[in-house]
Amino acid sequence: MKKRIRLATVEDLTRIQEIYKPYVEQEDIVVNSEHSVPTVEELKGRFDLITSEFPWLVCEIEGVVAAYAYAGKPFTREGYKWNTEVSVYTDAAYQGKRLAAALYECILEILQVQGYYNVYARILSTNEKSMRFHEKYGFKVVNIFENVVYKHNRWCNVIWMNKTLREFNGQPEEPTAIGDINKKLINDILSKNEDIIKG
Repeated sequence: MKKRIRLATVEDLTRIQEIYKPYVEQEDIVVNSEHSVPTVEELKGRFDLITSEFPWLVCEIEGVVAAYAYAGKPFTREGYKWNTEVSVYTDAAYQGKRLAAALYECILEILQVQGYYNVYARILSTNEKSMRFHEKYGFKVVNIFENVVYKHNRWCNVIWMNKTLREFNGQPEEPTAIGDINKKLINDILSKNEDIIKG
């Protein structure tokens, strides 16, 4: 099986929208707070904002984008700049191949290289699978906001989980934008974690 993890491009956004759509529309398990699927143009705006600072990765299986993960800002004010949050989505047809695990290994290592200290995940209480996944990567529950998301005729809690990436010693250096990280270093991180993928 041909497998590859790489940085996402604008050309991937149509496929990313296809992967994301069921996560917005499914009613049996509410996994995010969006009520409608963003257009490709809306995704382009998000993509440009995110990739100016953070990694956005895709995983290809036999040349088809099967999963993606990205980081972003959980907070906007200056003093919060050493924090980030992460999200991952996998096409249902590729579940069980450990694509999310491979992407998370990559993105967490890249964020550490960039100089981030904390990484957060915001998870709806209905999404127990995501909670278990994050626990495997050392995320711990730090707060629960009760009944803050209403979707598909139900109220959901939002659970904040946190993982520390580095020691809090001394004055932190400015985080490095993803575009300023050595390309070979990024490619080495991506390629070494492709072996996590099953098949």
